[in-house]
Amino acid sequence: MRTFIRHPTSIPIQVCAGEADEARVRVRNLSAGGLCFITDKPVKVGSLVEFGIPLIKPDYHGRGVVVWRREESAQQFEVGVRFTSDDEYFRTRMVEQVCQIEDYRQRLALKGRQLNSEEAALEWIEHYSASFDHLARH
Repeated sequence: MRTFIRHPTSIPIQVCAGEADEARVRVRNLSAGGLCFITDKPVKVGSLVEFGIPLIKPDYHGRGVVVWRREESAQQFEVGVRFTSDDEYFRTRMVEQVCQIEDYRQRLALKGRQLNSEEAALEWIEHYSASFDHLARH
């Protein structure tokens, strides 16, 4: 069984590290301690990063510290970020649930089924909240 929450690829996350330009990243997973993402920018271990999810209104912003980095290829880096506080994790977890619901709504729309955000949330909660809560506690 998976122990991390997988962030939906349809919901972009932006990361900014210090003076570096903001980069769009591909998040691999979210856990109680932080998040892991793929980027084409060589972010330094120890850097303070700010991340945002512009699709969520109002925009969501969080903070963390880069605790490790692995080079995947010449232009791709896997980066591990530790949240700066437990509160940051709980806020991010709540936002991640909103992202999962929006992804669910978008996937249904591609199949021709249109739901508003509230309808999608009610349906997603009925079908997926138990497994999400289980992952979020580990």
